[in-house]
Amino acid sequence: MNTNNSAAGKPAQSELQGFLRVVKRGWFVIVLAALAGGSCAVLLSLLQEPVYRANVELYVTSGAEANAQSAYQGSLASQQRVASYARLIASQPVLSEALRSSGLQMTADEAATKLRAEATPETVLLTVSADDANPTVAAALADSVAQAMTAFVTELEKPADGGTSLAKLTVVKPASVGDDPVAPQTRRNLLLGLVAGTVVGVLVLYVRWKLDTKVRSQDDLVELVDYPVLSVVPRDPDLGSGRALNFGIGASAAAEAFRRLRTNLGFVNVDGPVTRLIVTSARASEGKTTSAVNVASALAEAGHKVLLVDADLRRPRVADRLPVDASVGLSDVLRGSASWQDLVQQSGIDSLDVLGPGQLPPNSAELLGSNRAKECMAELSARYDYVIVDTPPVLPVTDAAVVAQLVDGALLVARAGATQRRDITSAVEQLRGTHSMVQSLCGLRLVGRGPL
Repeated sequence: MNTNNSAAGKPAQSELQGFLRVVKRGWFVIVLAALAGGSCAVLLSLLQEPVYRANVELYVTSGAEANAQSAYQGSLASQQRVASYARLIASQPVLSEALRSSGLQMTADEAATKLRAEATPETVLLTVSADDANPTVAAALADSVAQAMTAFVTELEKPADGGTSLAKLTVVKPASVGDDPVAPQTRRNLLLGLVAGTVVGVLVLYVRWKLDTKVRSQDDLVELVDYPVLSVVPRDPDLGSGRALNFGIGASAAAEAFRRLRTNLGFVNVDGPVTRLIVTSARASEGKTTSAVNVASALAEAGHKVLLVDADLRRPRVADRLPVDASVGLSDVLRGSASWQDLVQQSGIDSLDVLGPGQLPPNSAELLGSNRAKECMAELSARYDYVIVDTPPVLPVTDAAVVAQLVDGALLVARAGATQRRDITSAVEQLRGTHSMVQSLCGLRLVGRGPL
């Protein structure tokens, strides 16, 4: 097997599958474009003036038919002449005579645009057609041209020394006009409009797909990274307001999504349980803090003793979601001014405690990467079933990558319609280099649009 061809075919197949998913999601764009194309075609057809066509058939004969041999030769000569006569229909002498004899009020150039001649292959028949909005005018023009053509050919085919013409035209079927106009062809135009609209719709989706740099669906995430998508969280009013979901009442779609994430955490690492987890995102405002709070709440709902640590020492937000004091917490512990046991606060949710950020230091990355931070994480892991750590975004600063070395895994949050594809791949590459990422997971969560 040619492995190079196989490897080259995989990106093309993946790209095709990606575009087919875009078509599946945007089928309504194709439908609307097809309907618009069909509607425009029908409208244009209705606005066009109907055109009728009159047809006249002429028979070409050449020479005398004294015997079978001469008759055969004459037939061949007639077939050769038919194509030439077809081009003479729009000649100036023929049109001038036709218009003079018919009395039609049009110029020779106008008449030429209305006429066409067609030679039937391997026959001596010539069909002259005339188109006009008035069927009577079309018939008169076709008949007059046929008569003028017969006279012109008779004169044209006379030998130079006089005598009988070598060929002649005979009208075998006078002008006849059909009941239905030949233009516009509404059905054909409708079909062409539908096809053209469909093509335009597909092109719109293709261009949008190529120019779209944002994550739109779970399938987009699967294409970008090799790690599992642990859950897809739909929009929810409580998520948009920043409040923690109430897992004790009802079963909203968002709450069920976090429960599913909680279950999937137990399967992502076969070598050992993931009990220390950072929650981060590629950029700010993509829902990492909201996710961290609700992941911790979902674990606490299952009866686990959970600690949520706000390690975002640049723009902490956990205190905006839970009733805790942000002025004391992790930075105080890492500086050695207090023990974590004295600074852990109750969140108001059973089995869920919170360690706030404390005073924001100027050297957060150095604090989070210190030996004291490593010792603190070990102590917290010994006291709690799960330690969930909210960190700053991965790409703007190094804090998340530093903390990732102290935990079992990372949960990377992606926000539908907001997170850039290149940011996801860059964030994964940075986290992949940490020890925890090599041995554990990168979870990806997709949230609906709306403020988070």
